[in-house]
Amino acid sequence: MERQLYANVEISVGKPPGASPPSFVALLKVYRELLVSRIRNTQCLIDNLIKNDYFSTEDAEIAVQFPTQADKVRKILDLVQSKGEEVSEYFIHVLQKVTDAYYELQPWLDEIGYEPSENICSKSVVNTDPVSRYCQKLRHELGRDSKFVMSYAQREEMLLDEIYSNSIMELLSFTNESLGKVSQLQALFDDAVGLINEDGETVYVFGDAGIGKSILLQKIQSLWARKELDIGAKFFFRFRCRMFSCFKQDEAICLKDLLFKYNCYPDQDPTEVFHHILQFPHTVLFTFDGFDEIYSNFDLSSVPEICSPNEPTHPLVLLVSLLRGKLLKGSKKILTARTGTEIQRNIIRKKVLLRGFSSNNLKEYTAMFFKDEGQRTLVLNQLEANPNLCSLCSVPLFCWIIFKCYEHFHSMSDSHELPDCSVTLTDVFLLMIEVHLNRSLKTSLLKNNTRSQAEMFKSRKETLLALGKMAYKGMGNSFFIFEQEEVSSANISEEDLQLGFLRTVKGYSGCDDQSTYEFLHLTLQSFFTALFLVIDEKVGAKELLQFFNECSSTETAQPTCLCIPWLKKQVAGEDPFRNNEHFHFTNLFLCGLLSRSKQKLFRHLVLPAVIKKKRKTLITYLGESMKSHLKGVTRSRLKNYNQMQVQPNFVWMLRCLYETQSEKVGRLAAKRMHANYIKLTYCNACSADCSAISFVVHHFQKRLALDLDNNNINDYGIKQLLPCFSKLAVIRLSVNQVTDHGVRILYEELSKYQIVTFLGLYNNQITDVGAKYVAKLIEECSSLEYVKIGANKITSEGGKCLARAIQKSKTMFEIGMWGNQVGDEGAKAFAEALRNHPRLTNVSLAFNGITTEGGKSIAEAMQHNDSVKIFWLTKNELDDEAAMSFAEMLKVNKKLVHLWLIQNQITAKGVKYLSEALKENTAIKEVCLNGNLISQEEAKAFENDERIICF
Repeated sequence: MERQLYANVEISVGKPPGASPPSFVALLKVYRELLVSRIRNTQCLIDNLIKNDYFSTEDAEIAVQFPTQADKVRKILDLVQSKGEEVSEYFIHVLQKVTDAYYELQPWLDEIGYEPSENICSKSVVNTDPVSRYCQKLRHELGRDSKFVMSYAQREEMLLDEIYSNSIMELLSFTNESLGKVSQLQALFDDAVGLINEDGETVYVFGDAGIGKSILLQKIQSLWARKELDIGAKFFFRFRCRMFSCFKQDEAICLKDLLFKYNCYPDQDPTEVFHHILQFPHTVLFTFDGFDEIYSNFDLSSVPEICSPNEPTHPLVLLVSLLRGKLLKGSKKILTARTGTEIQRNIIRKKVLLRGFSSNNLKEYTAMFFKDEGQRTLVLNQLEANPNLCSLCSVPLFCWIIFKCYEHFHSMSDSHELPDCSVTLTDVFLLMIEVHLNRSLKTSLLKNNTRSQAEMFKSRKETLLALGKMAYKGMGNSFFIFEQEEVSSANISEEDLQLGFLRTVKGYSGCDDQSTYEFLHLTLQSFFTALFLVIDEKVGAKELLQFFNECSSTETAQPTCLCIPWLKKQVAGEDPFRNNEHFHFTNLFLCGLLSRSKQKLFRHLVLPAVIKKKRKTLITYLGESMKSHLKGVTRSRLKNYNQMQVQPNFVWMLRCLYETQSEKVGRLAAKRMHANYIKLTYCNACSADCSAISFVVHHFQKRLALDLDNNNINDYGIKQLLPCFSKLAVIRLSVNQVTDHGVRILYEELSKYQIVTFLGLYNNQITDVGAKYVAKLIEECSSLEYVKIGANKITSEGGKCLARAIQKSKTMFEIGMWGNQVGDEGAKAFAEALRNHPRLTNVSLAFNGITTEGGKSIAEAMQHNDSVKIFWLTKNELDDEAAMSFAEMLKVNKKLVHLWLIQNQITAKGVKYLSEALKENTAIKEVCLNGNLISQEEAKAFENDERIICF
């Protein structure tokens, strides 16, 4: 009966103009339970029905007396239907017009094809739903707040849409293996890719300081506010984690106040809005920016694990409970932190590493920043000519600073160019300080009325000292927020504030009546701290080196954030939210500011004898620290090499050495390594770090092996390694975002010196173009024995080039091509290379789309090969026919030791061919056939031959 009525209603609603009007009463009857389950708000319906005289006050009182929402909806439907077609249609019209309140019913309204009649269109509809009105207010306020970005220049805001540029976002597993790239921000919430823990609720985004974590969250906020982020989130609450440090130990608030007071307060019925949030947590999106910037003495062990949404407690407890899913379980969360902050696995849903700008990203950003084509071309040309500067520009913050400095000086003098020599991070920040101070000068009609850098710093010494003093005090306690009293006590004037180094922020504690400040970026506070240590003459050796001591922990494990007592045992007195990167940056800038090249600048600010003494103290400490650090590294003896395996802290040491720009220090470091195989894997080294690596490595007198696998070196980093290539016999650059351009540089440099024996380029962005350069290197460099170029984007064309080069080479020992797509054409070319090859011993063509045709060619060629011992053909499309060919090959080839045919399409028939062939071959040790089309029952027939491995 209901099915028949449903059909009649469908026909009725879909009738052409002029036909009898549809029955809306019947429509409400058919879809009654759907409406009951999806209408969350009844008050808006009642308000509009009363306003248009469809409901009386008594009707409303009858409807609201029911205890549950579902029963209220049922009673309203009964009353509406009893009043006839017009009231029933108006009821549907309200559902259609008040989209925010009844968003779950919009697909149903589209499905029934509802269009209001002329009479109903004349009736007013007002959105009185407090939840949807709060959502509208949230979108408006967050849209306004995210529209502009405070720049790293003086008191200047720019439109987010005009400066936001995409960067490399990589999804990672818990073991930091790549799971693919994030091409669209919406994909952060798509479980189809990158999901590593379905019970976790937090997307963990991490990366180095300045890599773009905060602006990424601002972009997500902007998209949500414009309804361009379709992830089912009605509510968006954002928090800057450093503000939680402002709460006093005895402060307590409830969850409702945390959400509303520090984001956006509902204009109507906050209790109902909060109740809705508690009922539907899956509609809430949180962003927590800078989790590593929380520094608090609050004892988390003093509170229970379970937290009530209504009871006041310390804000940090609320934060931890939200992240752990103890509050608002099912809500979506994005948490950002700096690299090295390890978050407990059980809260993480996805891990996303921000790697900065690729070369294409940098070009897009340059085009966005410099609107004038001529100026843009000039900048790109200068960057191309200076790989050192180009590497720094791969970090969005540093790129912004460099571009703003260029823009400023270009406006003062049309001939200004970017530096054409080695540029350190200290140079970049000094330039930024100069720009800020220059802008404070009174302008004249003459363009080039700037003072020299030394004159500018001398004239504002007291300002720099005051800012440095406050930065230093905050850094010592890991505080990044400063109240008005602290600013005043540091003698920072209103004029100093106008320079733009500090910005006001909304406080989270009981200081709403006073301004609260922070430095524009954490790295800027680190810079001013280092500046204070240099120019304050009272600073002694102990104070000068204090932040090195903060970073000198001998622990090899990364610090763990969210080290909550009920999750993991906490060391007494340990700060659970600790990360040392701000100390590392302070030390780095200290090394740069005390470098010999900066003495001319600082002799106007501090007595030369004081600078000399501080420099001597620092250099002595670096020497001893380096000696101590290198004693603790893991060492092993390999054939022809003494290997040292370093930790990420070693990269910070290299960065500090580079900032000194002292060749003497670089030589000493190289001498003390006592190794010729430097293993820097998983050290989070970026392209700019290659300047520091080269600074030390080029001092080695003998040939060297350099392993940089699993970092973020990219093409810019390869350019920075140019001084090293004359020494490198082994170069490993797997998983490093290297493109064809980087491979071209490798070919041009390595072919000059003819000493490279091992080239590792696994899992990069190399196409057939890059494969051709590798092929040329194989042909021209007789020393090259090992090439690992798997998991790239090489097709049959690139495969054929590599195969022909290998065919010509008499020295190639191993070729790794796993995970490309050379197909049958490439396989045939490799077959020809294998035929009678004098030395090739290990070959991998696994996962390359090779079918029976290609397999048969390889098998036939291997009948004429005496050198190959191991052959990997895993994860191809080889069937029984191919297996028969390999069986024939095994009857002839008595040199092959391991043959891997795992995960192909071979059945028991093919296995039988291979098993029979082994009766004539005693040399081969294993034929691996796991993952083929063989059942366990069928495999029993071959269990007597241990060399046939089916399971």
